[in-house]
Amino acid sequence: MKNKIATFRAPDFQKKLWQLALPITLQSLLYSFLGLVDILMVSQLGESEIAAVGLGNKIFFFNLLMMVGISHAGGVLAAQYFGAEDLSGLRRSLVISLLFSLLSVIPFIIFYTLSPQTITGLASSDNQLLIFANDYLVITAYSFIFTAVVLPLETALRSAGDTKTAMNISILVLPLNALLNYIFIFGHLGFPEMGVAGSAWGTVFARFAQMLLMVLFVVKRRPFIIAKMDEVKQALSLFEIKRYTKLAFPMVLHDSGWALGILVYTLIFAMIGVQELAVMSMVSTIEQTVFALFIGIAIASGTMIGHQLGAKAFSQAWQQAWTFILFVPVLAFIFTPIIIVLREPILSLFPTLSVESMHSASQVLLVLAFALFVRVINFIGIIGVLRSGGDVNYSTFIDIFCMWCVGIPLTFIAVKYYHATLIEAYIIMLSEELIKVLLVIHRVHKKHWLRNMLNSVAK
Repeated sequence: MKNKIATFRAPDFQKKLWQLALPITLQSLLYSFLGLVDILMVSQLGESEIAAVGLGNKIFFFNLLMMVGISHAGGVLAAQYFGAEDLSGLRRSLVISLLFSLLSVIPFIIFYTLSPQTITGLASSDNQLLIFANDYLVITAYSFIFTAVVLPLETALRSAGDTKTAMNISILVLPLNALLNYIFIFGHLGFPEMGVAGSAWGTVFARFAQMLLMVLFVVKRRPFIIAKMDEVKQALSLFEIKRYTKLAFPMVLHDSGWALGILVYTLIFAMIGVQELAVMSMVSTIEQTVFALFIGIAIASGTMIGHQLGAKAFSQAWQQAWTFILFVPVLAFIFTPIIIVLREPILSLFPTLSVESMHSASQVLLVLAFALFVRVINFIGIIGVLRSGGDVNYSTFIDIFCMWCVGIPLTFIAVKYYHATLIEAYIIMLSEELIKVLLVIHRVHKKHWLRNMLNSVAK
């Protein structure tokens, strides 16, 4: 324990942590606040509109995390390459990440554009809700191609210690996104009032602007991550692709399987009613804002530990891992009373919700506050520690098993056969976190993740 405290207090450790974490945290907060502002705007239209945007965002979230999994695989290799002072390797990992990211979204863009009702129809039979949700999904599908370019570039820059570029671009783009949403949703500056569709178009144009700015900045200011032609050819070699896919496949399985589980939870909540779906759509944006505070630390921890593993400093990586796992929950305890106190003022920003919806949302936020410290341990343990050393197979097992074999079936049974209320279903859903935290701590302690990936041979 003394070693962990000493590591946490070390000036170099804290300086590097906050240099990496704060920009990512600020960027995540900006995204979360945008989602919150978006829901606030849409909430003025009605509960069906809130539910539709929430459902569309959960579908988008599935594809987003699939791209995140692909990008993180490149990020794991890039961080270790950077730690080993091998910039050519970093560039090769970016080439593969971009290729796989773009290829992964094309089938979904086609599917969502041609047949959105195949997915949205699973959530509800409410015609009004489905009309809104289908429009939202068809339009936002076009933004996938832009996100597929941005995420690998952001991940490569972060692996090289540059977290400010993505943050600075977000500072420019996200207010633009909010402004476009406002103009298109309510019909300002000569544009027609488009409602839910306006929110979707605002997102598409903002994502395009984000991609354009990111590409221009990399070309002008960070050309060291742009691969040369011989590096592109080397990146597409059988060895590089096999090693990458061996690492990426379980990550994509993990992230997309987890996001699909979130979508299934959304469908289960929709079984209770449109009102409950609207409540969870609203609460999820608040939840994302809370977790944005920990995303920066999780990604920073993975980058820092990855640098140590790339340099084969295994003892330092071990000390840093436990430092993060032990001290991050302390931050969660600090935020718990803040969430409890502020939940009512925050909910008062949604005046169109019924009294019953407001009461349900207040209960869900109360449970969220008390469960926060357990969830952040799992968050840091999987994203920050296990993934840094490429221990993705077991981390995938932890998340997928706990979600699909514990949380989802128990929640479905409770809603389908015992007619559980929203708060009861939410509590049962969180049962997966209790089992997960035991598996995460056990796996970190076993040290299987303490390895250098750069010289591993794909088999």
